[in-house]
Amino acid sequence: MEEQIQRYCFHPIKKKLFIFFFLLFLLASFFFKASIYEEKIIEIEKGTSISEISSLILYDKSFFYKKLFKTYLQIYNLFFDNIKYGEFKLNKNSSLIEIVEIISKPSNVFYKFTVIDGWQGYQLENYMKSNFGVYIKIDYQDILADTYKYKSTDTLDKIIKLMQKNKDQLFSNYKGNTLLNEYSVNEIMTIASLVEREGINDNDKRLISSVIFNRFKKNMKLQIDASTIFSITGGKFKFGRKLEYNDLRINDIYNTYFIYGLPPYPICYVGRKTIEIVLENYKSEFLYYFFNNELNKHVFSKSYQEHKNKLNKYRLKN
Repeated sequence: MEEQIQRYCFHPIKKKLFIFFFLLFLLASFFFKASIYEEKIIEIEKGTSISEISSLILYDKSFFYKKLFKTYLQIYNLFFDNIKYGEFKLNKNSSLIEIVEIISKPSNVFYKFTVIDGWQGYQLENYMKSNFGVYIKIDYQDILADTYKYKSTDTLDKIIKLMQKNKDQLFSNYKGNTLLNEYSVNEIMTIASLVEREGINDNDKRLISSVIFNRFKKNMKLQIDASTIFSITGGKFKFGRKLEYNDLRINDIYNTYFIYGLPPYPICYVGRKTIEIVLENYKSEFLYYFFNNELNKHVFSKSYQEHKNKLNKYRLKN
């Protein structure tokens, strides 16, 4: 959202004089470069006058040159395009005409921030506070964990809408996907959030995703530890201990040891890649898994007996 610098108003009888200055400036610009010895960023604040803009750009030039540039800006602002406010990157040795073309377009300076895959609500709230100065809650199902670019003149509302559009665009690319014919976008996001919190790499996520769909087919509880942890923290703080047996019995709509099916909403911010992995609908025969700290990976099994044997063997070593 770039607002325009207020136009300078000219009396009609001065038009010829301004055109003369304009032509003079065009001629002068072929011989002079702006006082930019290296790439830099300038900021034109809302309400800055044409005279102030001229001095900002030509701070070490002569009065005549500043006056000439100011006149050119006035003519350009009135007859061609409005000078904008915001931050602008000026290249080394840019001509004054090139500079005016830059500052008459939307800001060309972008900032980036990244929502990390698997982040909980409190982590994004703290990040938004440090970057934008305000605590703000964004529902897990509304955005992707991704890197976003924005301009200094963008409002927070505009940035959030950009994030939401990014998620909508991803799912529009998968229109007609088999799983999206069976599950809603929210359900896919929820499945992906469980995979995001459990998986340690892409292959691991594929296998965990297949376990979830295999359990659905057999009407089994998902029994995913990450969902139980979320039923305790609500995404508001870090879980600082190991799960206990009594935790698995918590009566909560997010605890997949207690409920059948999915939690109502995602349990974290989900990355684009994890959603794509879920939508691959990877096939396996696995129904169980546990994390082996010794191997630093999940161990998968096709039956409960196989799972129990592997788990008991692992526990005896540890």
